[in-house]
Amino acid sequence: MRKSWGLTEGSLVCCGWIAVGMLLQLLTGPIRWDMLAWPVNAVILSALLFGIVLIHLCRSRFRLFRWMATLQAGIPAMVTCAMMTILLGVTRQVPSGHVPADPIGITAMLSFWPFVLSYVWLMLLVGMVCMTRLFRPAWRNIPFLLNHLGIFIALVAGTLGNADMQSLRMMVQEGKTEWRAVDARHRAHQLPISIELHDFAIEESPKLSFLSDVTVHTKSGFTMRDTIRVNKPMSVHGWKIYQYSYDESKGSMSDISVFELVRDPWLPYVYLGIFMMLAGALTMFVWPAGISGK
Repeated sequence: MRKSWGLTEGSLVCCGWIAVGMLLQLLTGPIRWDMLAWPVNAVILSALLFGIVLIHLCRSRFRLFRWMATLQAGIPAMVTCAMMTILLGVTRQVPSGHVPADPIGITAMLSFWPFVLSYVWLMLLVGMVCMTRLFRPAWRNIPFLLNHLGIFIALVAGTLGNADMQSLRMMVQEGKTEWRAVDARHRAHQLPISIELHDFAIEESPKLSFLSDVTVHTKSGFTMRDTIRVNKPMSVHGWKIYQYSYDESKGSMSDISVFELVRDPWLPYVYLGIFMMLAGALTMFVWPAGISGK
């Protein structure tokens, strides 16, 4: 009888993905997420889902495919992703879209090939685990499926959705309206929304804070007036508008306000995945058998 693959093989596979990632990092540089934006990421997602279904259907013929749905494959993958995430947390990262500050690329982890491939591998394994339960429907599997489908959705949205996230800066002068913003590479973008700045002010009590009285216009004719403060952004049609800076050379006399505009269309799906994980944890108390799947 053949010995089934275990944690050692799982660790070796993870090391292999890291090695492949390092090779891609050296040959191609950091991942260009702008090249994977919609609809490219939708095609990648379709290919991923098709691959998961195909691997599941062929699992009886290939020991590798059966092993991919086991803890022996999943635990090393989770440990690898956890270590990568810790490295992300303890390393000072450059702003999104900037060139890494180190020769390897760990200061731009979200575009670091080993980091992304490690999460893609974990995503594939979680998808395989979900397939094994989806093809064996039972009430006791509900907590398990909620947890693992939630993880899968959050991973997919957080990884592939990164390509569609926009973080732009817009400079607006009092009495004027601006439709253009620039990205981290100083490329100009014509936006579907504009900001009209009525007044910029700096409050010094009880602590220094600055705010902008603005009206946001959309090309569809929608308008909204509000005051944007530090840590109090304005949300309009999927965009979050943050008070970022001002003309510091003029101080309190500044008539220019700088805004950061962030758009992440995949973020609701990340929240959906997190909500499903929480729901799965709660339903474990209702369906205790779902923990073991017996």
